[in-house]
Amino acid sequence: MPNIIRPNINRRQWPRHEKKYLVQISTSLQSGYSPATVYNFSRGGLCFVHPEPLDKGSGVMVRLPQDLVGLARDVKAKVTWCVPSSQGGYSIGIRYEEPLLWTRYE
Repeated sequence: MPNIIRPNINRRQWPRHEKKYLVQISTSLQSGYSPATVYNFSRGGLCFVHPEPLDKGSGVMVRLPQDLVGLARDVKAKVTWCVPSSQGGYSIGIRYEEPLLWTRYE
């Protein structure tokens, strides 16, 4: 199979911010919330590390901290990808069902 060179195109709708945050993630009503470390985020979604893999398309609830969005709030999201993390656990990308109106970094 030939090597294909692809241009580095950013198709994101909003700028991604590289900043470490702690959030709370819930994968079901029965599981409650568990801590997760966010490594980057935007108005449309974020990337976090979680000890367990999550299925693409599965729903999660994210409790965003006050210092990120001005007022702590819970946001519904869908898993868009999940890969093993170099830090252990899994790096997981999610997209919010409704984009945030703003973050403190915009």
